[in-house]
Amino acid sequence: MGIEILAQEFGPERDQAMAGPLGLFVTVFLVVVTIFLIRGMNKHVRRLNERVAREAAAAEAGSEPASDDIARA
Repeated sequence: MGIEILAQEFGPERDQAMAGPLGLFVTVFLVVVTIFLIRGMNKHVRRLNERVAREAAAAEAGSEPASDDIARA
């Protein structure tokens, strides 16, 4: 009798696997985190490009970059 109880299948039988609400939450969470990471990296790259352009302009003019530019790096 003990083996029969252990061998029973619990829950409804499903032909297709369903993710459920937890799977949906994980998927939405990963999408939102990815969007925020992309936005953050775009801001970082934009600021980096501006800094490189300022440093290149300063190098062409023959002057050293300002000390606040070095401190921000």
